Amino acid sequence: MVTSLFPSVKAGGLPPPPHRILVAGCGTGRHALNVAFRYADATVVAVDLSRAALAYGMRRARELGADNISFRQADILNLGAIDERFDLIEASGVLHHMADPIAGWRVLAGLLAPGGFIKLGLYSRLGRQSIEAARRFVAERGFPATPEGIRAARQAIRALAADDPVRKVADELDFASISGCRDLLFHVQERAFTLPEIATAIDALGLRFLGFELMDDGARAAYAKLFPDDRERNDLGRWRQVEESRPATFRTMYQFWCRNP
Repeated sequence: MVTSLFPSVKAGGLPPPPHRILVAGCGTGRHALNVAFRYADATVVAVDLSRAALAYGMRRARELGADNISFRQADILNLGAIDERFDLIEASGVLHHMADPIAGWRVLAGLLAPGGFIKLGLYSRLGRQSIEAARRFVAERGFPATPEGIRAARQAIRALAADDPVRKVADELDFASISGCRDLLFHVQERAFTLPEIATAIDALGLRFLGFELMDDGARAAYAKLFPDDRERNDLGRWRQVEESRPATFRTMYQFWCRNP
């Protein structure tokens, strides 16, 4: 996966396939099971705080015959105490809901084996401008995070003028359901990032940025147009220019890979 996304990783020889993988913040296990099937010869450890979510994940693993995955209840901030190191760590959509996302990232980076890879998903402040405006709208008006409160908030947002920045959130897929809207607009703890903040964290943690997993082909084209000689596309300063010219580039979140040198 890494070498197909980032050919520059092949310099000095192909990295070996991962033997030990950690999925941090696995929830009900969907992502962790995808990882277990993608790396069928690896041992996958999936951790989460929720016993209910872990129980569901364990049941699905049994049903699907995924015998290379184990589920454990754990707080990411306490994982530094374990005597294990991982060739690959994936944490998508969990760190930005922690009180101190960088502290969680630091713990995970400390669990990487030499030469190991880490894939992270973090919210983009620029990409989520309309969502953050809607979150402020909901908080200022005191809509409760109940089904009735969520329905009332959605009704109020839909009633706004079409050109109102808050109204744009109604186009989000999660806005259409009670559970999705609760996570989208009512989550009690959420932190979005800028690319300079991510670059600072990567440097502080001693990691090497490899690049983004991009769903948007237009983003690649925009980067190539601005920087035609940069085939590796792993300069965060340049990506900042791309995002500023196309604010929706990372509308869902930044999905990116780093490596432990």
